[in-house]
Amino acid sequence: MNKRKYYYLIAGLPDLIPDDKKLTFSSVQLRDYLEENLHPSDFELVKLFYLPWDHENLLKLLYKEKFEWDERGNYSMELLEQLADRKQFEMLELDIFPEYLVEFLEIFHDDEEDFAKSESVKKLTEGWYNHLLSSGNEFIREFAAFKMNMANIMLALNGRKHDIPFESAIIGDDEVTLALKKSRSRDFGLANEINDIENIIQIFEVDNILDRELRLDSHFWHFLDEITFFNYFTIERILAFVQKLFIAERWYKLDKEKGQQIFKQLLDELQSNFEFPEEFAITYGKRK
Repeated sequence: MNKRKYYYLIAGLPDLIPDDKKLTFSSVQLRDYLEENLHPSDFELVKLFYLPWDHENLLKLLYKEKFEWDERGNYSMELLEQLADRKQFEMLELDIFPEYLVEFLEIFHDDEEDFAKSESVKKLTEGWYNHLLSSGNEFIREFAAFKMNMANIMLALNGRKHDIPFESAIIGDDEVTLALKKSRSRDFGLANEINDIENIIQIFEVDNILDRELRLDSHFWHFLDEITFFNYFTIERILAFVQKLFIAERWYKLDKEKGQQIFKQLLDELQSNFEFPEEFAITYGKRK
């Protein structure tokens, strides 16, 4: 199947370099830009990556916590407040929401016993991963499998190191999750299923937490480069850019200097990886 090519969009991404005070190119601004310039069906794929912040906003409403609204979520406060209210939820048109989110809320609102927040987090996270794994887009399926495996492996390594039961917190039900729950070998017997398992274990063994997190993000960044190597101007390259911007934003909050370096690297990649024919102006191909 021929995929849409977004020459104009890649060429038109703002060439912003963060100044000394703030990261000026945010993931919220990027989402607004993409909504205006992507085909609607491709923009729906972008929205999938912003759903975890909808989870966070919704859970804080459900558990009546004081919090600052995270604008990275797809849905407005007004809409999620209606979802969080049992009576309003029953009257809403729910077709605009992912099925797993609706199913979670039906259980949450109908259950007579209180859900522990940790259980709600797990249900939403597992629902999100399954939603992505059922996508018709191969990049999204590979992304979901990678992120879920990484999260589960780090959880198992932490549990094993600190002698904390972790089995019930593992997400998913496949050969990898079974091995993480049962195996006592160093690599959980996953050398055949996870070809970089030894590298992941070595990253986990780094004592400095910030250094470890940076190595994990670098590992993920490399994975994104690998699976988009032949996707020059398609939605997959844009989706990878979204994920890389999430990394840059995260590091800007953790370590301002490192965040600026990562963000500049992201923009330098855009400039070095793409060469554009002169006929492709910024408005070329809009909503093709």
